[in-house]
Order: sequence, then structure tokens, then C-alpha cells
Amino acid sequence: MRTGSGGLRKKFFPPLAPRLPERYVLRKVPSMKTYFPCLVILCIVASPLAALSQQDLPDLNADALLKEIETMEQKQKATKTQERAAILAAVSGAATTGPVAANFYEKAVEEVQFKGKKDKAAAFVDWKKANADFLRTREMQASLLLHLKYLEMALQRKNMENPEKMVPGIMAYVNEVIAADSVFSGQDKAPKEQSNLLDQPLGQSVFAQWLQLGQWLPEDKIWEQKPGDVGGILEKNVRSILREKKDPMLLQTWDVQLKVEADRITEGRLQHEIDKFNNVTRPKLLFKRAQDMVIVGQPNRAAGEMVALLRANPTHPDFSSWLSTVRGLLATKPAEQTSPQ
Repeated sequence: MRTGSGGLRKKFFPPLAPRLPERYVLRKVPSMKTYFPCLVILCIVASPLAALSQQDLPDLNADALLKEIETMEQKQKATKTQERAAILAAVSGAATTGPVAANFYEKAVEEVQFKGKKDKAAAFVDWKKANADFLRTREMQASLLLHLKYLEMALQRKNMENPEKMVPGIMAYVNEVIAADSVFSGQDKAPKEQSNLLDQPLGQSVFAQWLQLGQWLPEDKIWEQKPGDVGGILEKNVRSILREKKDPMLLQTWDVQLKVEADRITEGRLQHEIDKFNNVTRPKLLFKRAQDMVIVGQPNRAAGEMVALLRANPTHPDFSSWLSTVRGLLATKPAEQTSPQ
């Protein structure tokens, strides 16, 4: 009896068992007999390689390598010199006039404050329009010029072998800072963007961030970082150099600082600030000035002024340390005296 195609399929091709998901299928784990030949081969190959890695290379051409290293070093120095020169030229060019300095500031702000922001171009245009009048003010442009001039000097000071050559320029800058007080006197309170230019360290400025000046700026111990800190500039940038030279100009720097601080306190017209200056700050500065008299070869004059300060200021916070200094001065040879602390 003949069956149809469906019957033949059922007879000779029985239905397949349902296929289990892959995660339920058990695999046969290969035996160690399968892995053993591979392990033997790996051991045979690895042993010579391990021995080879412990052997040194043949002798190198030391002269040729040293010459190559020296060439690389010279190229690296030349590249850095060119980079520093380019930065100095840019900063120096921007420190010529107020409008030029303001344009330079705009570029720095664009790159630092708006870089990577969504709709950067439109956002910067809005900022520029909002600050156009402010950037044209006499006070802002004066602050920018002072900041850029001081930044230029700082870049020159880095790794300078004869820093004493910079003293006249630094003193001229100090006089510019003092003269700028008349420009700022009309402001009740300077905007933050303006005050930051003179009150914040150079490394935090928008210019330093834009030009990546960290590696080009001198260390804090040899260079005052705040462009508007007259006392700090005189102490770190000028007196530290004059003391080594025992230059009599050292005493004049104290006269400059005493006058500018007195003028600024008087301008403020706050009686408690005036009293603090007269009773605390001024005597302290005068005592440090007397200590520097010893360095320039005037120990007797120094001792006389120190004793006079002790007599006039028995309640001063530094009275005890002053006593110790005067005793040491009277008991020690002048050549052994050190700079003010």
C-alpha cells in the first residue's frame, strides 16, 4: 500500500527534538590529554625566549648616541627659546597702549572663558557688547597696562643670571603703580575683573591661562606674584638683590614704601586704619629699615634708631623680638648681621 509524501516523511524522518537554548547545552570538557601536548610545546618555546631576554645587547656606539642626545637637547632648547621669545613679543606688544591692551585682553577672555562652550561665537559677542564700555575705561586700561608690563618683566626674570640689571626697570614700574593711585581714586570699588589684574598672582591671570605661562614664570621666593603689591615687589624683586650687593639704595626702597603706604592710608580717611598704621605698621617698617642699615655698613646708626623705636613703642607687638635683635646687634660684629625677618 502506497503512502503519501506526508506518511513517508513521518516514517523515515521522525520529528526532531526541540532545540534547547545554548546556555542549557552541556559541553564536553576536553581532557588533560588534549591540553598536554600544547603545554609541552609552550614550555619548549618559552624557555629559550626567557633565556634570551636575560642576555644583554651587543656593545652600543656610545659616541654616536651621545652626539644624538646632545643634538636633541640643543633642538629642544632652541624650540623653547623661540617659544619664549614669541610670548615675550606678544606681551610686550600688548603693553604699549590702553586700547591695544584691551584687545589683547578680549582675545584671552575668548580663549579661556568661552572655549568649548556651546554657541561660543554668539556668547562671546554678547560678552563683548556687554563689556565694551568697561574695557574702554581709564581705570581698566591702566590696570591692563600695569599687569602686562609686570608680566613682561616676570618673563624676563626667569632664569636670569644678572637680576640686578632689572632693578632700575622694577623701580620705574613701582613708581607707575604709585602714580596710578590717582587714576583709581575716583572709583568707590573697582570691578572684580579690574582688581584681579593687580591683586591676584600672575599665574592665575587670564593671560597666564591663555598662553600657558606656568613654566615661564619665576618662583615666588624671588619674584612677587601680585602686580599691585608695592611692598612685596620692593622686598622680593629689589631688596633681595640690593642686600647681596650691600647697595645703599636699599634704604631708599624703605622710604618709598613708607610714603606710599602712608599716602594710601591717609587717602582712605579711616581713623582706625590711620591709628593702626602709625602705631603698628610704620614702626615695624622703620625697624626693618634700621636692620638694613647694618648691611650697608651703618651699624651704629642702626642701633640708635632701633633703641629709639623701643623707647617710643613699648606696647608694640614686636617689642620682645626687637629687644632680642638689638641685644644681638650690640654683641655681634656688623659683618655677621643678617637681613630683616
